[in-house]
Amino acid sequence: MVWVAALPMGSHAAPLPGLVPPSGISLGWQDCRTGSGTGSVNQNFGCGIAVNDLPMFPGLRLAAPVDSVIGMELVIDVDVATDQLPTWWHMEPGGCHSSPSGWNVTLALTSNCADSWAGVGTASIQGWLAGTPGNSTRHGRLLLALAAVPGTLVSLEADVSYSLARLALRSDNTLTCQGCSIPACLVFNSVLVRRLPGSSPETLIFSTAEISGGNQIVWQGGSGADCASVPVRRSTWGALKALYR
Repeated sequence: MVWVAALPMGSHAAPLPGLVPPSGISLGWQDCRTGSGTGSVNQNFGCGIAVNDLPMFPGLRLAAPVDSVIGMELVIDVDVATDQLPTWWHMEPGGCHSSPSGWNVTLALTSNCADSWAGVGTASIQGWLAGTPGNSTRHGRLLLALAAVPGTLVSLEADVSYSLARLALRSDNTLTCQGCSIPACLVFNSVLVRRLPGSSPETLIFSTAEISGGNQIVWQGGSGADCASVPVRRSTWGALKALYR
């Protein structure tokens, strides 16, 4: 059995009274957008070929260490600059862009940020929900599941810029599914961190951007898309207070 850098809970630093220490999530095209990352906000694509993977990197930075991590659940929301999701964004089963899937996720990171899984993680697409959140026809929601391989635990250090995964928007079916050229906004809404059962707390939710707007990127310039139209999943104060006390 392999254990990866487990840290004792007693080593956590205490915050100033009444304050939750700063921490945050981020998202960038081609690289992370925190620390030494060079990730960009906008991704333009000519839509004339169907062989490109266009990678983005969701990231997390913590104010205090978190040990005994066994998994994470990521939520990324999309708003398009039109009243209906075009067929190119219909990646749910049976959708135009579902075979092969318009999304791909791996932990084979090519990022300037640290690998949160220390080489012992797995990743999978859990679902693409057209019309979510808010029952809006402009929205789609991507669900990702990341996990340490069985028999391992991962510890995340404080004040380190981590890449959580390499998520690729795939251009397969671009020539047959209409709407690739329509601008969109992608929002890294939240990450739920799961810890070993019996830990206190067992789950933590992070939904605040490390820097203002740092969890948002745009596709094809983003004109007409509304990043603010997707609701944010709020962090749980009780869990954060227990972690940082």
